[in-house]
Amino acid sequence: MSAVEKLKAAAAQLDPDEQAELFRWWVESDTFKQRQLAALKHDLALGLEQLERGQYQTCGESDVMRLAEDVSRAGRERLQNKGKPPPS
Repeated sequence: MSAVEKLKAAAAQLDPDEQAELFRWWVESDTFKQRQLAALKHDLALGLEQLERGQYQTCGESDVMRLAEDVSRAGRERLQNKGKPPPS
């Protein structure tokens, strides 16, 4: 069993308050923050490259509202289906 698997198994045995404390500790750690920052920089660089290549689409207010509704609907469906395999 790997160290990560051992940590996951140990975390599963914690009560919810201890799990929350462990999560808080991890997301406040420098390692986590560095990884998040690196991922954000990467995503921003990709987005800037797409802009420079003209790979973007302008959106009106109705388009933005439709996108927000689609994202909300997808999120609700994902929550309802949590634990179920995704449809093929």
